[in-house]
Amino acid sequence: MESKERIKVAVVGSGMAGLATAYLLRRDPRKRYKVVVFESGKSLSLDSASVSVPNATRTASDRVDLPMRAFAGGYYSNLKDMYDHLGVRYHAQPFLFEFAKALVGPEQRSRSSSYFIHASNLHELPPPRPSGVSTLSHLAEVLYLVACYSWFSICCFLVAPREIEQTNFERHAETLDQYTRRIWLPEYFLAYYLLPLMSGVTTCPHEALLKFPARDLIEYKRRTHGAPHYTVSNGVSTVQDRLADGLEYKLCAAVSKVEPQESGIKISWVETDGKDSHCEEVFDKVVLAVAPDIVGRIFEPLQRHMARIPTALVESTVHTDRSMLGINRTLETSKPDDHLAQLICLQTTTDGQRQTESIHVQPCGAIVTTCPFSPIDSSLTVCSAKFTRVLRSPESRSIVNSIFGDTPYHPYENEKKRPLWRNGDDNVWLAGGWCWDGMVLLEGCVVSATRIADAFGVDVPWRK
Repeated sequence: MESKERIKVAVVGSGMAGLATAYLLRRDPRKRYKVVVFESGKSLSLDSASVSVPNATRTASDRVDLPMRAFAGGYYSNLKDMYDHLGVRYHAQPFLFEFAKALVGPEQRSRSSSYFIHASNLHELPPPRPSGVSTLSHLAEVLYLVACYSWFSICCFLVAPREIEQTNFERHAETLDQYTRRIWLPEYFLAYYLLPLMSGVTTCPHEALLKFPARDLIEYKRRTHGAPHYTVSNGVSTVQDRLADGLEYKLCAAVSKVEPQESGIKISWVETDGKDSHCEEVFDKVVLAVAPDIVGRIFEPLQRHMARIPTALVESTVHTDRSMLGINRTLETSKPDDHLAQLICLQTTTDGQRQTESIHVQPCGAIVTTCPFSPIDSSLTVCSAKFTRVLRSPESRSIVNSIFGDTPYHPYENEKKRPLWRNGDDNVWLAGGWCWDGMVLLEGCVVSATRIADAFGVDVPWRK
């Protein structure tokens, strides 16, 4: 097929979803698509916030991913298959999760207290006893956790989340808060074990996490039960390089509007590299691989729906302030071996609005703190970045499922007479970690990309 006859496809966003979509379409065996990726930043966004830090031996640099890109077996089957296809190396990574309580305020460092250490997949038995905790108290805590965790696991496999009738006659999924109350999960276990751990996975506050559809977390637990954790051996820069190899993209191109025309879709953007010039071009198809708030801002047909999908701004900082690790320094290791257990300290505030910060000690010695509330010495900060985290709620789940599935949902009474917008209408598609019925994680990025490939009639080479 000649170049002038190829179908022009614009992909807005260069995260995992955008790059995976562009990779699949560009490798169409029939060469039907000419793909251009638009990125508002100065570099492709999948690896844009990551940083290289000298390793412990000072002989080379390690790539520290921002945000953290660890993934668990069982849940990330499509992501793993794509990595295998790309030849991306990853390895099983054990973690030590140290749970600690912290008071918000100027004295919180000295008053933080560790109360339990969990070895992922029970790779270390018995679990290490935190310093300052007596043997008897530690034994009592272990027995309590065995009972609570066993009960929660049994419920995950045997007690399905419900669909709850709403006042507008719509049915919404049961929230995590409603589910844990229904199964009589102890409040202490929920507040100081389950929520901190899942907050580390989802990078969101406890209050927001309790509003998630219970199905999200129950399904995550069921599919990752007993499965190992993995990390990409050389960071996601390797993934980005493989997906973007030979790709045509525009950097510093902030898309301001996506408008369906009688023939094609017009994209307007501003070049932010100092020129501030306004540009526009008509494409045959458009993929919006960005957060829902951006989708609503640039694509009018979805403006009202996207406004009902909650988001939050999440901060992640790379630093070397080791005073944050004063709780159990003996758990740290100075050996530059990625396969040794890595420490993740989950410090949870004890005030009424509980939140958890995740402190991840890297093999190179650098520390990544996500959702920080503890003070970090600015002179020891390497870099800091903020990300948009798409949250989940029963209502946002209904909206997303109505766009990608066959379940109609109208949040506004006067819209029930309108045809509901579906993925692919106006020759516009959505992709991203939030574009599926599950946790907003990298797996959703790959699933949504393969869905678009199917709609475009392109084979997915890693699909088994």
